[in-house]
Amino acid sequence: MVKRYVFLAISQIFFPFFLVLFFIASIVLLIGIAGVTLVVKMGVLDLAQLFLYSLPGTVFFIIPITFFASCVLGLSRLSYDYELLVFFSLGISPKKILQIFVPVSLLVSIVLLMFSLVMIPLSKSAYSDFVAEKKNKVDINIRPGEFGQKLGDWLVYVDKANHNHYDHLVLFSNDGLSQESFIVAQSGAVNNKGGIFELNLYDGDAYFAQNGEIKKVDFKQMNLKNETGALKMSSYDLINYWKSAFKGDSSQARRFAQAIMTSVFPLVSVFLIPLFGIANPRFHKNMSYIYILSGVGIYFLIMHITSQNAPFLGISLLPVLWLLGSYYLYKRFILKFY
Repeated sequence: MVKRYVFLAISQIFFPFFLVLFFIASIVLLIGIAGVTLVVKMGVLDLAQLFLYSLPGTVFFIIPITFFASCVLGLSRLSYDYELLVFFSLGISPKKILQIFVPVSLLVSIVLLMFSLVMIPLSKSAYSDFVAEKKNKVDINIRPGEFGQKLGDWLVYVDKANHNHYDHLVLFSNDGLSQESFIVAQSGAVNNKGGIFELNLYDGDAYFAQNGEIKKVDFKQMNLKNETGALKMSSYDLINYWKSAFKGDSSQARRFAQAIMTSVFPLVSVFLIPLFGIANPRFHKNMSYIYILSGVGIYFLIMHITSQNAPFLGISLLPVLWLLGSYYLYKRFILKFY
């Protein structure tokens, strides 16, 4: 009965909190995905597919924070409604309440490990392969009469467009054939030849600026080529994907460390739940929100610093020290008085 009562108090906070954060994160995701359509044509179903590929990475960071916050706030609500005091008067100790959270925290950490080590790499690989496949089809989304459109290293403006054929093109780049390049062409077309993206320009002028000099070239036909790249299906091999973290790849080691330390956060913070949530409303103000922000902020700040500088040392020390430190505070401030 106690377990059911505590879970009911937590669920009343967890689901609204999770849905709000998920909605905000979804808006940010959609804005980022919309940027892909500036270059590659995609329909509604394509955007929905990209959205699904992006969800694991988003949900991964929402779950541990939402779970920890809802547990503390649910317990805090019971405290300041004098319901926990009734439990204690009936002989239910803080240890009994802690035992409710340990298996749930363990389950959440296991789920997060599955997200971080399996689902997120797979979804990222599927996302990049999907976009690469669209690019390989050369279904370029260049709209006539609009400025600021980018095609590879080139900013492109066209007057008219008919599928992959364009009239009156203007191209500019400061990373292309020279430091600055400016091309005007009467017509052009794009195609894909064996994984090589090619832009064919006809009847135009090209201007190249370098070292204070401008060179002009008149052309009947100019071909701009760029390799679109092959699909990286090998990233679906999870063992090889994470193996590079142990072979000197600092960026992959950082990702691995952050994945592990974020996943175990609910479990190693289990003693902080009663520490932050249990209080005597007669003598204490409700500071649970400040405690949550402080605890989450400190943990993830240390995680970020250690993952950047000593990722494997951070995996070994941070969870252990955080668990021992929180247990010491729980024993001193909760078990001593309740």
